[in-house]
Amino acid sequence: MDANAIHIQKDYKPDDVKKGVYLTLLYTNQIPPHIGLLIDNVYHSLTIKGQELNINGNVLLKNISLRKIPTVFIKLKKHPVFSSNHLNETFIEQVKLFDKVNDSTNTCLSPIRLFFEEFYTIPKDDIQLVFDLLAALIANDFIDTTYGANLGALKKNIYYLQSYNQADLKRQIKKELEKVKT
Repeated sequence: MDANAIHIQKDYKPDDVKKGVYLTLLYTNQIPPHIGLLIDNVYHSLTIKGQELNINGNVLLKNISLRKIPTVFIKLKKHPVFSSNHLNETFIEQVKLFDKVNDSTNTCLSPIRLFFEEFYTIPKDDIQLVFDLLAALIANDFIDTTYGANLGALKKNIYYLQSYNQADLKRQIKKELEKVKT
């Protein structure tokens, strides 16, 4: 399967994603999609504006619904050792290590790379783009279920992220930073 292909296993219903750990890909129709973690209905991510911490999942899900934001929720298999509460607390601390997304070192993937290295032994240096993380999750059988919201019609339940590379990522971040400055 293509590196940018995601097999959507279930139709999204808000109640389905309120318990567990979800890698959440927002604006999947854009280059790059925005990435955060939804853990037991609490969302965290790193953005151009700064840290998004302890966002009520119901607020996020309502926003996705009202604004029809193309989103993929990737439910991770239950961690064999650590509780969701511990994962949540640790991820908050990992997000706090970064001020905000910038055009030199930090992306929304930066704290997520730390999270997956610490809890899923996926070396952070192996994760440069979302495609790298998805491939590692599949290869290690860490995915429980995938849900899609506002993705449009799918052929054979496959959703394709737009391909991009590191240069595209930096260009888009720089463009977004310019919008914030004005």
